Amino acid sequence: MNSNGPDDPARSGGQELSFRENHGAERLLCAVQELWRARDLQSILQFTARAARELTGADGASFVLRDGELCHYAQEDAISSLWQGRRFPMSSCVSGWVMQHRSPAVIDDIALDPRVPLDVYRPTFVRSMAMVPIHARVPLGALGIYWRSARVIATQELTMLQALADGAALAMENILLREGADRAAARMSELEAATRDLAEQCQALADGQRQNDALNELLAHDLRSPAAGIMLVARSRLRDPDIPEREQHRWSKVLCSAELIQRTAMNLLDTSSRQMGALVPRLEEIDLAALFREMAGILEPHAASREQRIEVRPGAPGGCRVRADGDLLRRVLQNLLDNALRHGPARSAVRVEARRLDARWVEVAVRDEGPGIPVHLRDHIFDRYARLDGRSSCLSAGRGLGLTFCKLAVEAHGGTIEVRDNEGGGSCFCVLLPA
Repeated sequence: MNSNGPDDPARSGGQELSFRENHGAERLLCAVQELWRARDLQSILQFTARAARELTGADGASFVLRDGELCHYAQEDAISSLWQGRRFPMSSCVSGWVMQHRSPAVIDDIALDPRVPLDVYRPTFVRSMAMVPIHARVPLGALGIYWRSARVIATQELTMLQALADGAALAMENILLREGADRAAARMSELEAATRDLAEQCQALADGQRQNDALNELLAHDLRSPAAGIMLVARSRLRDPDIPEREQHRWSKVLCSAELIQRTAMNLLDTSSRQMGALVPRLEEIDLAALFREMAGILEPHAASREQRIEVRPGAPGGCRVRADGDLLRRVLQNLLDNALRHGPARSAVRVEARRLDARWVEVAVRDEGPGIPVHLRDHIFDRYARLDGRSSCLSAGRGLGLTFCKLAVEAHGGTIEVRDNEGGGSCFCVLLPA
């Protein structure tokens, strides 16, 4: 009789084992495919616990999730209740050991293994068990199977359990990626909607700004003509050598008011022009000492009406000279001096001075003896329509174009303007200009 014939028991047993292995592999493949179709974590938990029990023929299975330093028995499928919903410290249960060591635990008899907390297992049916990590690199949890009688757990059962756990880990990551992609898509939709809203708002603001600039231009032109006429009449009257002192004082006030109207109109025009890129200086050589004296003479009546005085300090002998746009620089000084006089107390002095810092830069400073400007407002006072509210430390809406124009005009020259504390109290507006 041929020992390798069709009736050989050894051959029949090998075929049966091979059949069981192939059948188990097919069932495992189907289980993993089913896991990949899961749409949420709870579905993965339920299916994995059920599949673990069916694939190995165990009496129970549990899916444990890591929750910080706790083991959360999130799902079970068993002949009687185990620990579903309960949490145990990582250091006091087998699932914690599996996650911490990132390796399987095979326990043929729980009474003989020191890793098993017998007090916890005693009320259950469990006598033998195997547990594997879910995602061995950074464990997300553990998958366990249990039997009600002591038995030797086969290598094939442990291999299938680990393969199922790996499939569950991939399915969990897949859900996280899908949820992340869904959140990203939703966020992208929100951002696109916000971008459209912002674009519409920007367009509306731009349209409003253009209308505002057009209105400012019309208003400025309407103000300049009558202001120029008033200035012409006032200067003519002030040139009369026979004008009485009292009338001279009145016409000086008229001239100052008309100049203020014209300067406000020009500030409206130039702040709009600069924002549209049209404020371009026409450079010429400027004698700062002569310019200081000219501005002091123009504003002297206004200072005298407030019992103030303007002190001119042109720097070193011979003064300082810069290349600048004379009209723009003249108006910058007018605005700064007018601002200093308005915020300085009666019988105080306003000083305008210049000094050469080096071969490249000249500094012009206008100092007053007023209340000063709080540090947190020093950048904002150059904003359009922002004004310091009297002697308080707040900004308010108002005419507020003088300092805005100064900043735009100075920066158009390639210079800078800032405000500092004045020595002895008050403010110092410092203008840095290329020499």
